[in-house]
Amino acid sequence: MQTAKRRGFTLIELLVVIAIIGILIGLLLPAVQNVRAAAARSVCTNNLKQIALALHNYESVHHSFPAGYIDGNTSPISTPDNDVGPGWGWASYILPYVEHGDIFEQINFSQGVIAGSNLTISQTQIKVFQCPSDGLTLQNVDLYDSTFTTPICTVAQGNYVGCNGWEECFNNAGGDAQGGGDDGLSGPLGKAGDGVFYRNSQTKIGEITDGLSYTILVGERSHNHSPSVWSGAITGARVPAWMAGLPPYQFSPPPGPAYDNADFDEALVLSHGNQTHLPSADLPFYDPDTFYSLHTGGANFAFCDGSVHFLSKSIDPPSYQAMATMQGGDQITTADW
Repeated sequence: MQTAKRRGFTLIELLVVIAIIGILIGLLLPAVQNVRAAAARSVCTNNLKQIALALHNYESVHHSFPAGYIDGNTSPISTPDNDVGPGWGWASYILPYVEHGDIFEQINFSQGVIAGSNLTISQTQIKVFQCPSDGLTLQNVDLYDSTFTTPICTVAQGNYVGCNGWEECFNNAGGDAQGGGDDGLSGPLGKAGDGVFYRNSQTKIGEITDGLSYTILVGERSHNHSPSVWSGAITGARVPAWMAGLPPYQFSPPPGPAYDNADFDEALVLSHGNQTHLPSADLPFYDPDTFYSLHTGGANFAFCDGSVHFLSKSIDPPSYQAMATMQGGDQITTADW
């Protein structure tokens, strides 16, 4: 009795099947990555919504938003290189309103951010202050002083920084704009240049005369641009501008372009935005105290009305600068984003 021969795959057929599988994987991977990116952006949006709500709850109880950071340097015209501490920032004061009252109760606010037992607290990772797109914020960061020799501390990172206005935070950290033509821009300075947060600020909702819906409260800062932390402006710390050089970026000890362009402690908790520094737009980028994200095409921002918007890196420059101020008398609409 004759049996039928079993026919196997030929080499050509096998190669065709492998090629088809490869094509399908090639089509599937971008879709999976897009889904992950969208999910991460959604979580980031939710984080900012929680932060905005917490800030509003704080304002309701204390009748002002928390200070950008607290410092014994109370002169509005003094720059942050003269800060003396303690340095606790806006995010530390809203801990009870983001379900971290236990951490808040452990902080000695009369002492510096890295003094004594406060250092251990400042090394605590807090999820609501971290964007899931930025995995490296799960690693604590080494911070150096002006000698750039050995780290003065290692603390937990965060991804959200308060809006200081349109002028560089170094010049405007005390609440008064300094000089003229900053960032290559011209025009009147003074209060119109200020944002909600600065050193020892006590901004009330009623003082935001440009409209809560059109004024930035908090925005994103990713690790590849410069470090930021949730705890505060650590006295004496310098903030490197990683993107001051071309890729690959220097996430390493000094010296180098990142440290040549380093800012002072204020840049750990504050950022500015203006016509020349759009969100996630520039490369190389010499200012550490700006907004940047790892989301494609822009960054998430919480506005003073509690809403969260994704602002494109191609946003209308004057409109973006107007959103950074709270008393500029600017005329913008939702069509601007």
